[in-house]
Amino acid sequence: MTPPGGPPLWGAPAALLLLVLLPLLLLPLRAGAPPPPDDPTADPRGDPEGSAALSFLRTGDARRLALANCSRSAALRPPGPDPPPALRAALRAAPEALTQAANFLNMLLQGNDLREASVAEDVEWYQALTRSLAGGHPWARRSLLALDAHPAAPSPRLVLQATAADGEIHLRDVSAPGNRSSDGEWVAELRDRRGPPLRKRVLSNDLRSMETPKWRRGDGYVAGPGHVRWSQPFLECRDGKFVPAWAVALSAAFYGLKPDLSPEFKGAVRVDIELRDVGIDQCDSGTGWFAGTHRCDLNSTQ
Repeated sequence: MTPPGGPPLWGAPAALLLLVLLPLLLLPLRAGAPPPPDDPTADPRGDPEGSAALSFLRTGDARRLALANCSRSAALRPPGPDPPPALRAALRAAPEALTQAANFLNMLLQGNDLREASVAEDVEWYQALTRSLAGGHPWARRSLLALDAHPAAPSPRLVLQATAADGEIHLRDVSAPGNRSSDGEWVAELRDRRGPPLRKRVLSNDLRSMETPKWRRGDGYVAGPGHVRWSQPFLECRDGKFVPAWAVALSAAFYGLKPDLSPEFKGAVRVDIELRDVGIDQCDSGTGWFAGTHRCDLNSTQ
């Protein structure tokens, strides 16, 4: 990313950066797969929205971007599934916090099978957790918590969104049908995703002074950092205009228990993080996002 005070480009000369990212932006969508809201993709060929995003990528000048209208976010389409190591290192605290939030919800729902039936009574827990995710990282832009009504439900039962800006954390209930944030596509992707297996833990209680929980021993399942899903970098479309800063969405699922005590998907948490001051190695020969996207002469600075 750029030095403090500079335009929100990634940390490389603009011309070289364009060579790296131009082919990524021009990759077409999969045939027959329309881009889902809030998990954006874009094909800028002949598209004013994509052209404006490409110009911003090339120049870092947000003025043209501000003049362009948008109907959806514009995202890069990296050739590899993994973010660059430098980006993982810079954002390490964010996926760790997201994993802890998911495990808190795992324990909350697995420790009491009545929790999901009493959303109204427990909503302050969910509100506090959503706020903490938005305010817990200096680059966090937004956080979301979605609680599923049923594994086969078309949309989540409860969706909370917190946005962080100018020292304020604004919390909204965006559960209403048709709201872009409660669309459910990102939640459905996590529900259908085959990630690493959850770790089983034996939960024992020695709480003689308390009436709950009534059981002394049970099973629980927790997630690790490998369960966090990274989106491709994107420019968010907000109120018909692009936000002039690249971001990634990190998301993780949480689980309750089925009657046979095996884990059952119950929802997901997500945090959108702006990319700031992160260097990208275009010469990387690994399998990361930018691997093999530029021919580098290792004997020169070009």
